[in-house]
Amino acid sequence: MTARPRLRFAPSPTGPLHLGGARTALYNWAAARAMGGTFLLRIEDTDQARSSEQSLRIILEALRWLGIDWDEGPERGGDHGPYLQTERLDIYRRYADRLVAAGHAYECFATAEEVEEGRQRLQAAGERPMYDRRHRDLSDAERDALRRERGPGSLRFRMPLDQVQVLPDLSKGDVSINLAELDDWVMVRPDGMPTYNFACVVDDLEMGITHVVRGEEHLMNGFKQAVLFERLGAEPPRYAHIPLILGAGGKKLSKREASVDVLEYRDKGYLPEAVFNYITLLGWSFSGDRDVFTKAEMLERFRIEDIGTKGSRFDDAKLRWMSGDYLRRLSADELVERVRPFVHGVVPDAAFETQPGLVRNAVRCYQERAELLAEFAEKLGWLFADRVEPDDDARKKLAKSPDAPRWLADYAALLETSALPPSWPDDRTAADAFFELPSSADRPAPAGTAPCLGPRELEARCRAFAEERGIPFGQLVHPVRAALTGTTKGPGLFDVVFLLGRRVAVERLRALAGGSAQPA
Repeated sequence: MTARPRLRFAPSPTGPLHLGGARTALYNWAAARAMGGTFLLRIEDTDQARSSEQSLRIILEALRWLGIDWDEGPERGGDHGPYLQTERLDIYRRYADRLVAAGHAYECFATAEEVEEGRQRLQAAGERPMYDRRHRDLSDAERDALRRERGPGSLRFRMPLDQVQVLPDLSKGDVSINLAELDDWVMVRPDGMPTYNFACVVDDLEMGITHVVRGEEHLMNGFKQAVLFERLGAEPPRYAHIPLILGAGGKKLSKREASVDVLEYRDKGYLPEAVFNYITLLGWSFSGDRDVFTKAEMLERFRIEDIGTKGSRFDDAKLRWMSGDYLRRLSADELVERVRPFVHGVVPDAAFETQPGLVRNAVRCYQERAELLAEFAEKLGWLFADRVEPDDDARKKLAKSPDAPRWLADYAALLETSALPPSWPDDRTAADAFFELPSSADRPAPAGTAPCLGPRELEARCRAFAEERGIPFGQLVHPVRAALTGTTKGPGLFDVVFLLGRRVAVERLRALAGGSAQPA
């Protein structure tokens, strides 16, 4: 063991980073940071048929998106590399030769058919089905003969048959097993490629790993690895085998219940801070009364021993809520930058530079209503579209008010003489951050410009307009909203009027009223 804690995450680049793998990475990262240790990334790519550079890039991208950084590993280097297992084959060969010379491993020439035949025979006899150890005690002459007949064999670990192995576990406590119940497992395949348990132990030993947090499905591997460490004269890391993430039915989380690929959450517009926060809670609790916390707050409290011993159920509704909570905590400028990639093709790219106030206020209109960044593409379409058509719900509400066309035409006439910016592209003198101010009266107009009505004054004038004409205000709101946005839902109606500007608002009102749309 080294004095300073060293933890690792060791994914196989055979597909995307799933939620379970992300949680494993997160807990090892958090433990390393909380203990003032080192977190390294190691790539277990010995499955050459399924491993790919693309999968590796996706895994690294997902970790970076979650905010999980590493001190050693791909793209970083370090003193304990290489960090890809396929670049460490000489190291594994050296350890394998050492174990064979010490009698802790042996060459096995059994075919797949022979191994299966032995398993079935043991099972028929009421014993545990496993490799029957038929080549465990061959003489040198017998091995030489089989090697000439069949070619190179695999290397198997010689499991002690008279030993009860106790595995101290930071999550489960001490667990034990009679090693006679475990296979003489394959360490190295005939082609020289190491298997998971062998390469994992060699790497953890060479890289000085002191703690390993991983899923409880690796518990049996923990016994095998601990024995191998002993045969190499080394102390194993301190293991913590933690419960699985469960679905709603209490079984292992499936793809039907959640987007198990982490980057799918990015593409759907979840905030990475929220996904990080929520994954952290799938087995660990910050406090009894708080679910939302910063990484710094988490690291002040995180201990491996505090990870729960029962499986945690994934709740997509709570994750969406948490994403919305983080979204509402963003400043206006931060929110605009987060939203920008998701509204490409809806909000003109130039608008972010030429109309920053309009974009910022439009985005902020929905900050209290949205949970995902991807929602803004649909929500902002009405503002930047050349024209809008009422959707089905809007048409149904319009049909309930036969006088709506006349109301819309009269309200358009009122707006045509109102102190609004004629149109945002042409006149951006209205205050950028009107949501921070209760009234336009509280902010002076820029030099050389006329005062501009804000949403509050627009609402007051519209209410007076409705009262003068004997129109129930609630009945007026629906057709006006339908004309301006094409929908029955959205931000405050007079935020909508303000953001559209006088020219566009008047055009849309007259278009739905059936009149001509002449620029103001």
